[in-house]
Amino acid sequence: MNTNTETLLDVAGMSCGSCVRRVSNALSGLAGVAEVDVRLKDGKVLVRHDPAQTSVDTLVATLNKAGYGSSLSAAA
Repeated sequence: MNTNTETLLDVAGMSCGSCVRRVSNALSGLAGVAEVDVRLKDGKVLVRHDPAQTSVDTLVATLNKAGYGSSLSAAA
């Protein structure tokens, strides 16, 4: 049974490939995160994760701790 959900986040402050790697590594290290798709051009990141293991609040807090402003995206 697949319990993963997709969450789209807005991420502020990404400007280069190094930022993409940093965001990806920060989120990939969280429990329950199966996939991270960083979209530098759009300033967004799509995270496929198990919400029972990692909440949206945890995703946002992790990016904030890594130095990037983040919030749940209004665009789907």
